[in-house]
Amino acid sequence: MKSEKSGIMLDHILEEPVLVEKMIEDKERISHEFVELFKKHNIKRIYLSGTGSPYNVCLALKYAAVKILGVEASCSLPSLFVYHEGFNVNGCYKPDEQLLICPAESGRTKGSVNDARHAHDLGVLTACTTLYPDGILGKICDVTIQKPSGLEVALPSTKGHVMGLFIFLLCFIEAAHATNRIDDKKYDEYVGGLKELPQSIYSAYNSSIKWFSDHQDVVMRSSTYRFVGYGTNYATAREGSLKFTESHERPTMFYELEDFMHGPLHAVKNGDVIFFIAAEDGPEKERMFKLVDFARGNFTENCVLIQSNRDEYTTPLSLCFDAVNMDPISAIEYVVPIQVLSYEIADHLGFDLTQWGPISVGKTMGTSYEDG
Repeated sequence: MKSEKSGIMLDHILEEPVLVEKMIEDKERISHEFVELFKKHNIKRIYLSGTGSPYNVCLALKYAAVKILGVEASCSLPSLFVYHEGFNVNGCYKPDEQLLICPAESGRTKGSVNDARHAHDLGVLTACTTLYPDGILGKICDVTIQKPSGLEVALPSTKGHVMGLFIFLLCFIEAAHATNRIDDKKYDEYVGGLKELPQSIYSAYNSSIKWFSDHQDVVMRSSTYRFVGYGTNYATAREGSLKFTESHERPTMFYELEDFMHGPLHAVKNGDVIFFIAAEDGPEKERMFKLVDFARGNFTENCVLIQSNRDEYTTPLSLCFDAVNMDPISAIEYVVPIQVLSYEIADHLGFDLTQWGPISVGKTMGTSYEDG
């Protein structure tokens, strides 16, 4: 039997635009320490590390760091980073020219904590988001920003994911402007895009609820799902796969646009549902539209374009909303339809996302530290 709070994941998603509005109003305070870090140090290299949804935040932030801050950036899973990659302290960069960013949730996951400890020992700068700034990760890092999202009752992270991404995008924009890495015009464009996000999120939410109501038979008949994205929203495709798998346990795969054509497309069967994330305009978006036409004619008609309602090209299954469509801000708004659909599919399959399974891999494998 489902609990009285079984639908709370939708409430969590609806909190996202409210949180974004509050963060914009308080952007100077939130970003102050991060900006001061960039003023004091000539940061040239950024490492991003996380597991699960935080990894997908890292992947989106990697492209944002390159685009907004003009630095070299990489994204790694903590275990790969600790055991196989590491910091470039003996190469091109001094320790204080490098920055490790961990967009964490609890801040207790061993991988991120180990990365931050290693960075601290080498003199590499560190920054994180966490629900618990006085916890183990928060105490290690040079800059610690508390996430205002709070604990989520439903298993899949929604508002936590959005907050982790939004906070560091805000910090990147403020730091880039303060250090003259972007000019006033570009700064105003980015801030304007951030201010449009709340309305975009509401639009994405409402459009997704209606879309699922109209097309739930198509979606529910499929046993397998795929997400295809490009650019910053390759990270959104990854997050889509994670959210779907966490929520309803049906096999869900993710691909970058060009990579999808080189083999994976040929595994698609008629009736499979493919979600194409057609975000910012440009040659990749035009390629996406062309690929959708090809896939619909040769593999499956169930090609869902998640797109702006300003696009001229649509399909019978297009999910359209009032998108800002500004890279890399689009990674926030385009994840919302995926969050809503994750819940809707799970709910129609009878899953209660507030009731976690009795088996915990974390206890068996010791994935987290205790705060102390």
